[in-house]
Amino acid sequence: MCGRFAQCFDVQATADWLEAEPPAEVPSARYNIAPGSPILACRLGADGQRELAAFHWGLLPSWAKDRKLGFKNFNARAETVAEKPSFRAAFRQRRCLIPVDAFYEWKTSPGGKQPIAFHRRDEQVMSFAGLWEHWIDPASGETIESASIIVTQANALIEAVHDRMPVILDSEHWAPWLDPGNQDKAGLTALLQPCPEDLLLGYPVDRAVGNPRFDRPDCLMPKDPRLGERTQPAASAS
Repeated sequence: MCGRFAQCFDVQATADWLEAEPPAEVPSARYNIAPGSPILACRLGADGQRELAAFHWGLLPSWAKDRKLGFKNFNARAETVAEKPSFRAAFRQRRCLIPVDAFYEWKTSPGGKQPIAFHRRDEQVMSFAGLWEHWIDPASGETIESASIIVTQANALIEAVHDRMPVILDSEHWAPWLDPGNQDKAGLTALLQPCPEDLLLGYPVDRAVGNPRFDRPDCLMPKDPRLGERTQPAASAS
């Protein structure tokens, strides 16, 4: 599962890294994003060019009767994403990348649940595999674009905390993943694997991260000062 993450990167630098147009409005940095919040994701626009745009976190398929379904669809399981009714249409034609600085999982301990922050060892932004949808609220007529993060089985690092983790795509896989003309279901699902454990670093952070209203740079600071200062990741073309 991935139920919290941070998007505190430089938006223009990240758009350049993704070779995408930046969003029309640049959002504030977020350090503790919860489902139901606005997020940034990269997709192919109508002109075939990549664009970084705002989405509601929690996928709403076109047939959803109301917004409540989105709260169940903030994650999509890699093993069933191509077939499950909520996700299969988006998997076929509306795939996206979700740039992320760090994500959180909770480890059960004698003192209660301890949040652990995971980020790349090189401090660069990660690109999660995601899906997006276009939904019209039947009650209000409002158009909502929503997104979901695809999760897979945990690698050796994450499994000590949780049995699932987000799919992190290498840059070489961005083009086939984003291309709606790519209908190679077997090839696409083959990309949905756990990343190597040595890509990531995890450390305990403040338990206040459990409250989504606690949304500030302190969220990413190590609970144990011996782990050292952590700087904000920066987007990179590498």
